[in-house]
Amino acid sequence: MNDIDEIRKRMEKRRAQRHPILTDRHFSKFYNAMIKAMVALLVGIAVCAYVKISPNGEHIKNYVLNDLQFSKVNQWINNEILSFQNQDETATVSSKISYTHIKDNYYTNQTNEALNFGKGRVIYVGEQDMLGKYVTVLLENNVEVTFGNLQDVFVSLYDQVEESTILGTYEDQIMIIFTQGEQEIDYSTFEELIS
Repeated sequence: MNDIDEIRKRMEKRRAQRHPILTDRHFSKFYNAMIKAMVALLVGIAVCAYVKISPNGEHIKNYVLNDLQFSKVNQWINNEILSFQNQDETATVSSKISYTHIKDNYYTNQTNEALNFGKGRVIYVGEQDMLGKYVTVLLENNVEVTFGNLQDVFVSLYDQVEESTILGTYEDQIMIIFTQGEQEIDYSTFEELIS
């Protein structure tokens, strides 16, 4: 066998191992998949914007966070996937929560910590002129408790909080506003509701 025959055999082997050629069909499949992904992303962004802006967005937010068991999915992700990270546990105190009324909506307790009254979910975290830094918790009995005049806030929006969870700190006095439905209630009425 001479060199020319060997070269021919190698050329025939290469022809037999032809790589697939990218055609217009391959490009159109890729293009259609990218368009579908972009439309899905656009719909997701539109739904998020609607929930954030619309007054009816609360119904959708409640459906996603409560009815779709978002907290169980979130807990599973944290336990199974993110378990390698150090998770900061929220500090809790085991004693009964009580505040001493100072005047109007201002209260104090034995510490400078804003302690939560019962199990619930954080529905607002922010800062306003009248309230300063504030946290609003929706308790299981459908009473909203707003803790204002805070120096530091230790919780985030949509966190599940237990009784005695430290929500933040305050300096001298804390502003606490109790709301049931659309009406503001006083501290003594609130204590009757939670007892």
